[in-house]
Amino acid sequence: MDFLSMEQTIENILIYSSAIILCIVVVFIYLRMKNRESKVVEEKVRKAKDEGLHEPISLHPYIDVNKCIQTGACVSACPEHDILGIVNGKATLINASQCIGHGACFHACPTGAMSLRIGTEKRGVDLPHIDQNFETNVPGIYIAGELGGMGLIRNAVEQGKQATENIVRSIKRNHKASYDLIIIGAGPAGISACLTAKKHGLNFLHLEQESLGGTVFTFPRKKIVMTSPMDLPLFGKVKLFETSKAELLDLWQSVLKKNNLTIQENSK
Repeated sequence: MDFLSMEQTIENILIYSSAIILCIVVVFIYLRMKNRESKVVEEKVRKAKDEGLHEPISLHPYIDVNKCIQTGACVSACPEHDILGIVNGKATLINASQCIGHGACFHACPTGAMSLRIGTEKRGVDLPHIDQNFETNVPGIYIAGELGGMGLIRNAVEQGKQATENIVRSIKRNHKASYDLIIIGAGPAGISACLTAKKHGLNFLHLEQESLGGTVFTFPRKKIVMTSPMDLPLFGKVKLFETSKAELLDLWQSVLKKNNLTIQENSK
């Protein structure tokens, strides 16, 4: 090997060595940063457990850790604060009791590691049994929305509409009852059922034990409650993506007023 060849070889070794060292340094810095972020999330989880906010109340994200690849898409997509975080390369729940089921995390996850569930191993939830038409084992009683385990507003609205349409198809119009239909609850499913009943000309009564909006009414005024469009009966497509509680309640009130519909609030 001549001098020039040896010099070139040494130069190549130095270049490769520098590149390897640089890669090691970058990886070390990255892992150290992730470890620091993981410890921050672990501390948030510890605090949430101490404050009783870690355990889910109803609808909440469920993470399949075998599918999670730490993209962080679920954390970024959630419009709430500290519902989800990343610990040791896997998504985890922090303040799970604060989740109101937007479903943004579920839609954002690229690997299908995220799903929405009700109840946990510690706190089971018995959901009512309904058939494909949303009718229970008691003939004439239908369940849609949160009571049936569907906390997502868009899906609850769709269930309320479908349940009422199924009632329209099955009801006998020559009955002697005071009403064709009684709707209990003015949450997303109940309001959708009310609008659908009006659309089909049913004689109905709508009751709400508290205020218009149901559970949504109890949320903070500026809280984001819906992250995807929905199809509202007698209104059409609601093209709102990050919709606050106030905006949604205003929309519902406007649609009900436009269609001369009254909900009997504070009626148990």
